[in-house]
Amino acid sequence: MPRYRLIAVDIDGTLLDSSSHLRPAVRDALRRAVASGLHVVLCTGRRYRTAQPIAEELGLALPLICHSGALVKDTASHRTLFANPMAPEVLRLLLAALGEFGLVPMVYTDTFHTQTDFYLQREALLTPYHMDYLLKNNGWFRFVESLDGDLPAPAIQVCTFGELAELQRIRPMLREKLAARTTCHLLSSAKYLGNFLEFQNGRASKWAALRDILDANGIAPEEVVAIGDDENDISMLQAAGLGVAMGNAAYAVKSAAHLVVPSNDEDGVARVIERLLSPDA
Repeated sequence: MPRYRLIAVDIDGTLLDSSSHLRPAVRDALRRAVASGLHVVLCTGRRYRTAQPIAEELGLALPLICHSGALVKDTASHRTLFANPMAPEVLRLLLAALGEFGLVPMVYTDTFHTQTDFYLQREALLTPYHMDYLLKNNGWFRFVESLDGDLPAPAIQVCTFGELAELQRIRPMLREKLAARTTCHLLSSAKYLGNFLEFQNGRASKWAALRDILDANGIAPEEVVAIGDDENDISMLQAAGLGVAMGNAAYAVKSAAHLVVPSNDEDGVARVIERLLSPDA
C-alpha cells in the first residue's frame, strides 16, 4: 500500500457505531495513528458543538470539518477558519421551496460563541421528528419571527425532517427548483428519529473543505485515505488516494469507494488503520 499521510474520517455511521458510541478498538486505533505521525481529520455533517468533543477525546490537532464541508473550525480556539455560507437570496429561495412542500426548516449559523446553533420559525408546525431533535438539543436553538430576516449570521446549513418515502419523492423536485445553488443530501442518524434533508451552499463539500487543509499542510490528494458511509462522503471518497466505504454504507457510497471494510459495529475504521500501520503497508 502506498504511503499515506492523512486520514479523513466521517463520524456518524463510520467512526461511531450504530448506537452512536466510540468503540474502544476504533478510539485506540486512531490514537495510534496520531502517535505514528498520521494526520487525522474528522469530516462530518454534524454541527461544530456536537463534533468538537469527539475531536478532543481523540487528541486531534487539525481543523474540524463540519456541516458537510460548509464550516471549518479550530478545536483549540473555536475560531472559524473557513465558512461557505448560503447567499441571502439562495436561503430565501430554499425556504420558499421547502414551504411549498410543507417541510419545516431548521437554519444553522456559525454562532457557537452565543450558545445558539440553529433557528426555527416561531409557530412552525413541528413534526414528531423535529420534536425529538429539539428535545435532544435543548438549549442550543432559538425561535425567530422570520428565518429570512431575523438570523444573527449567514446560514451555514438548512435541515428538515420527514418520512423517508416522502423525502425521496420530494428531493428531485427540490433539486430542480434549486439547480446547483445548494447541495441536497438525504441522510439519517442513529441519534434521531426519521430521515432528513440537508442543504449547504452548492460549492460546499467535505472534499472542498479538506483540500484547504491539504494545501496548508503540503499534502497531496493521493496521500489521503477517506472513510465514510453516507452520500455526503462521496466527494471525498472519489477524490482521495484511497476511498474507503463502511460495510454499512449505502450502495452508491460503496460504488464510489476503492475499498469496502467491515461495518461500524465491526470496528471497520480500526481495520483500515491497522492496515495503514502495518509494516508491510
